[in-house]
Amino acid sequence: MSSSTESRTWTNNASGQSFSSTGRLAMLFGISILLLMMTRLPFFPQYFYSFDEVNLALALHEFDPTRNQPQPPGYPLFVGEERLFAVLLGTPERTFAFLASLISGLALGVMYLLGRRMFSPTVGLIAAILLFANPVFWFSSLTSPLRPHLALISLLVAYTCWRAMSGERRYFYAASLALGLGSGFRPELLAVLFPLWAWTAWQYRTRTVELIRATVLLAISCLLWVGVLVVAAGGFRHLTQAFSEYLFIQTQQTSMLADPRAGSWMRWVGRGLLWNGLGVLSWIWAVPFGWMHRRFLGEHKQLLVFLGVWFLPPFIFNLGFHIAAPDHALSTIPFLCLAGAFCLDSMGQSVLRRFPELKEGMALLIGIALIINLLLFFGEFPLPKHTPAAGFRGLQSATDAIRIGTYETSYARIRWVDQMMELGTVQIQSLKSSAHGSVVIVWGRDGEPVWRKICYYLPSERVWVLDEPGQLATSAAAAQLWVGNAKPSRLTRPLPIRVPLPKGARLIWIISPASVESLGRAVPLQNAAPLYYTDLPAEAAAFRWGSFEFAPQ
Repeated sequence: MSSSTESRTWTNNASGQSFSSTGRLAMLFGISILLLMMTRLPFFPQYFYSFDEVNLALALHEFDPTRNQPQPPGYPLFVGEERLFAVLLGTPERTFAFLASLISGLALGVMYLLGRRMFSPTVGLIAAILLFANPVFWFSSLTSPLRPHLALISLLVAYTCWRAMSGERRYFYAASLALGLGSGFRPELLAVLFPLWAWTAWQYRTRTVELIRATVLLAISCLLWVGVLVVAAGGFRHLTQAFSEYLFIQTQQTSMLADPRAGSWMRWVGRGLLWNGLGVLSWIWAVPFGWMHRRFLGEHKQLLVFLGVWFLPPFIFNLGFHIAAPDHALSTIPFLCLAGAFCLDSMGQSVLRRFPELKEGMALLIGIALIINLLLFFGEFPLPKHTPAAGFRGLQSATDAIRIGTYETSYARIRWVDQMMELGTVQIQSLKSSAHGSVVIVWGRDGEPVWRKICYYLPSERVWVLDEPGQLATSAAAAQLWVGNAKPSRLTRPLPIRVPLPKGARLIWIISPASVESLGRAVPLQNAAPLYYTDLPAEAAAFRWGSFEFAPQ
């Protein structure tokens, strides 16, 4: 069921040097982290990539998840982690780049250890290579210091549970700690990985006293970070109220449980399948060989059940409840890398048995898989040119969804978002310097750069944020005025929502290309790519756009 127990030392015959198991682990993780830093840091964006990164940066100074510093569920252990490294690294940008590479490197090392334990060193190595080059994993290691924890913690819980099932009973306590403390980085992991922990306890026939101790250890490690959240939120009532509201808003369009008839959840299910499946494309042809070789795994039925209990709960959670970003799939992607590694290894062995002269066949298979994954991340594929249709158009809609979903996890997307932020800030400063009166920034649906980044990098600017029903995480129309991290006012009713503006002001519009035509019918627009602006006459009348009426006064 598992590989034989590793020896305590390894001897290098060429040099005569010996390394303890601790030394070998240090070498493994050192190489993994160094590899990630060498391949990620040169591509790291200049600005924060997402809205959520700004929230995490704000938590460096004040931790309050009820004010989105960071957004619920708060990630308290990550906030502690980022604060620790910020002391050493200084700026949030440097801290986040280092953390993303560090956590991704640790995940890579654990991926190898798990594959080695469950199958063989070759499978472990291939699994680590597949994870290293996986498009979503690469994307996340450049855009989020937080979400690579999904892969690391999922792997740690699987690794410790597997060792516990293999007879090393102390590892069940390690699994309890990994699950309890790991959920302090990503709380949803407690729900989706608990079935694996519980199944492990039942399968290896944990003694009652061991189960009680492990459960207490799990409970205490969870209560540590829950207590931090309660204190930061100002009490349990405030915490539950803020979190329940946030959860309701975030899942209205992504969850089939909210309103199955709405149909918006189908888009996210499709994205979830695509984001999980991108890395599978590099090894899917080897699946028949892996299936045929399952009988060589000894107690393969137990192993398959273990893998199923590890993979299915987070996969079902993501598709049925919430998967709004590519790297939300990182809790399931390590399983797919492990499955792909076993299939490729099985295919290589089959080829070698039939054609003994093809000794380089395995390297060729790994090379092909590596190239496919890298092309999916670094390749620049054309996006659909036609106007999106409201209804499903069969094969055309499916093809468009694949092209868009692939772009959303690509380096081209990261580079474009960074360029839009750079150009946007330059244009805002230029338009402000040439204005004759007050300047107000108005951000509309799907505008890029996102308003949270504008407020962070240009904290003195006034920014009206317009939310329309139908947007992701938006349940009703609202207008919010932000200055830096301060939100002086929020207007929600009656419709149309009246947005006050200074007379004779210059309005800088940050809107999506799809909104330009409708806004242009409401007010004259001047192009200042990637933005637009309007100079209001001193006696300009009020005008209507969508759910909002803009009233100079």
